[in-house]
Amino acid sequence: MTPMSEQYDAIGARYVSWKETPIPTYTEVPTVRKLLSGLIEGRSVLDLACGTGYYSRLFKQWGAACVVGVDVSETMIAAARDAESKNPLGIEYRVADAADLPVLGSFDLATATYLLHYADRADTMRGMCRSIAANLKPDGVLLALLPEPDYVMGKGETTQYRFTYRLVASDKDWSLVHADVHTDPPFSVEYRHWKRAVYEEALRSAGFIDLRWHRMEVSPEGLAKFGEAYWRDLLVNPMSTTLTARLSP
Repeated sequence: MTPMSEQYDAIGARYVSWKETPIPTYTEVPTVRKLLSGLIEGRSVLDLACGTGYYSRLFKQWGAACVVGVDVSETMIAAARDAESKNPLGIEYRVADAADLPVLGSFDLATATYLLHYADRADTMRGMCRSIAANLKPDGVLLALLPEPDYVMGKGETTQYRFTYRLVASDKDWSLVHADVHTDPPFSVEYRHWKRAVYEEALRSAGFIDLRWHRMEVSPEGLAKFGEAYWRDLLVNPMSTTLTARLSP
């Protein structure tokens, strides 16, 4: 698997086009906002794997007092800083590897939007979780967006959601997947679908408790715009999920 920094340096600002497609717009964002309701207002947020700052900007708009966005890709951070300069929201962006993250502060909330699954080994994931814990206050909350561990390749149609998958390799704890994203312009990424137990063990080893998995929901606006039939394959065989956890006091 190509390292995450190289993948996203190559993709650059093209990744923004995926955020404008139905899945992020009508499932991911509404689900994240619902889960963060009451947790983000007036709080400090560390947005890991922030990319071009898509969620960082949303977090500020949803009432966060302070947002620091971090990404391993210099290209992505440059795009995020450019967006901040054009529409200042007071967001700070840093280039750093989440597997070896310095202590940037003591945050109320950390988010990891499609980060943990890029770990090449379970030890790497444990390092990511320890880095996150070191930047959270006791009782601080982590919200992670992840590929659904129980996703079944080849079950249902995905082209209508603007992506296609193929299996590259697999092991007892993971499946390596190549995804082609059919936006304009298109791009491709490779990442792992890790087993659920691997995520849970990595988080618990870093001191996280109260782990909870949450299914993605389709917003009323998404149902009204596309109809229930459009979303059926995604709901029966979800491609993504959300995991929340709390750092032990």
